[in-house]
Amino acid sequence: MIAPVHRRMVMSRKASSSKPAACEVCQGADLVRRITTYPVHLTGPLEGKQIHVGRVALHECQSCGHLMPTPAGQAKVDRNVAMGVRLFLGQLP
Repeated sequence: MIAPVHRRMVMSRKASSSKPAACEVCQGADLVRRITTYPVHLTGPLEGKQIHVGRVALHECQSCGHLMPTPAGQAKVDRNVAMGVRLFLGQLP
């Protein structure tokens, strides 16, 4: 008995880019990917304080210097800011 041959079908798909088309501030198109410290200015009861999140993946505009986190970088910023706010408010065990 001959065993059937299984062939894999390779589906080609267009890779989507997480790179924004233009800078949110100046609409410049020259963006460079960086991994750097991202400063977050707090508001509300913690106004005037900053949290510096280290090693965030982001895109930097070469025209104006604006920093735009990638989706993964933004998730890291969100996690770290939530923990930092809890630390400032004394809510950590």
